[in-house]
Amino acid sequence: MRTESAESILVVDDVPANLGVLLEFLGAAGFEVLVAESGRGALEQLEFVHPDIVLLDVLMPGMDGLAVCRRLKQRPEWSDIPVIFMTALTETVDKVAGFAAGGVDYVTKPVQPEEVLARVRAHLEIRRLQRELQAKNAALQREVRLRLEAEDQLQESLDQAVIVATHDHAIQFCTKHAWHLLERYFTAKVTTHLPAAIVAWVESVDGASGAREPLTLERTGSVLTIRPFVGSAGARTVMLLLEERMAIAGPEPLQSLGLTPREAEVLFWMTQGKTSPEIAVVLDAALNTVKKHAQNIFQKLGVENRTAAALRALEVLGLPPAERR
Repeated sequence: MRTESAESILVVDDVPANLGVLLEFLGAAGFEVLVAESGRGALEQLEFVHPDIVLLDVLMPGMDGLAVCRRLKQRPEWSDIPVIFMTALTETVDKVAGFAAGGVDYVTKPVQPEEVLARVRAHLEIRRLQRELQAKNAALQREVRLRLEAEDQLQESLDQAVIVATHDHAIQFCTKHAWHLLERYFTAKVTTHLPAAIVAWVESVDGASGAREPLTLERTGSVLTIRPFVGSAGARTVMLLLEERMAIAGPEPLQSLGLTPREAEVLFWMTQGKTSPEIAVVLDAALNTVKKHAQNIFQKLGVENRTAAALRALEVLGLPPAERR
């Protein structure tokens, strides 16, 4: 009895009686049987159907079976279809010619339906196993390619905050910069697995686009954005953490340190990494005046150099430690 998933066989023979025998026997075995009475008729059918296997008579008027097989094997979309020749020729040279044309097997005429069925089933099983192997090889090649891409990107990005997590959210790889950000933005100590907020983000997928929107976390003075890294796929998630400094309102908050407005301006530009000559240009002041303000700032803050002064200022401005110069 045929089903929608029944495997199909194209039987090509110019003798209607042969077609009738195979049509009835193979149909009763559960196959969908297609028939063609000539080589050209078979090729025309192949433009519209893709049988799982072909039973092909060798001796036919016009285009014989060997020519049909050669034409079939030249077309990429047909080349994987197994061809079993049906022939009354018994000489070794004739059998070799069939294999050279692309056939995988042959049965001799007059055909024995039971033998035909056994050979058909054997070659369909071989074809199924070949497809499974090809699929596994393709999957393995994709896996290797993704691993190589991820490794290359990680090698080039070790100075960035990159995390690789397994399917169960265990941290498989994490750069030092990424560990630092995890410690800063998550109150619970991160050890072997991703924080709950990142797990929820990893498991979220946009239904429309199938993509994952970036995760954004705010902290006083900075914003952390987590986004998928190129090469994320399969059983691992590769993510990139990017931290951006939030805009600073200005030097006014620094007056709370006991500084004059001008001293606060000088200290503010110190936090931006400006040298004394650069600060003098920005503030349109004399270099000695800027140096004098700097000495006053150090004295008022109880520090010995501009680095320590800048760190105190950044605490007041609310910037995170990684941004402190």
